[in-house]
Amino acid sequence: MKKAPDYEKLKHRLESSKFSGSGFLGTDERPVDEIIADDLHQMEINQIDKDDLVDLLKIYYQKIRVEIGRRVRFTDNIYGEYHESMGRIPSPFIGDGVFEKGEAVIVNEKTGETFVITALAINLIEKHDFFQGKGSRYRLDPVRLFHLFDELEE
Repeated sequence: MKKAPDYEKLKHRLESSKFSGSGFLGTDERPVDEIIADDLHQMEINQIDKDDLVDLLKIYYQKIRVEIGRRVRFTDNIYGEYHESMGRIPSPFIGDGVFEKGEAVIVNEKTGETFVITALAINLIEKHDFFQGKGSRYRLDPVRLFHLFDELEE
């Protein structure tokens, strides 16, 4: 089945570029709609509310962002750091605007997991249900994210 022209344009904008570096798809070769559908399915079977995830992403992003250059310790095993970057990055979804490039990184020393949260990533999840493709440095797996926030909110 042939994909619609708009889909092909979106797929192109999600691939590696001068704006997005390695892109939003990572090593994931599935169609974008399949990536989104799979994440939504995983959220449904794990009873994860997207709005709750987005709210927590915004809260922790801001908590880390205001402490630029300083490590923020949340638990004995979990900390966050903000890495400032110059410039802005456009959303691959037309009409969403541009976003600052800084990254709030949360590290769970116990599990070895790292979560890289950006303003753009939060927008992609909130507006498009797009957590990014597997293998992307910026992928925020909704189930892993849920477990992280569950531990942080205990």
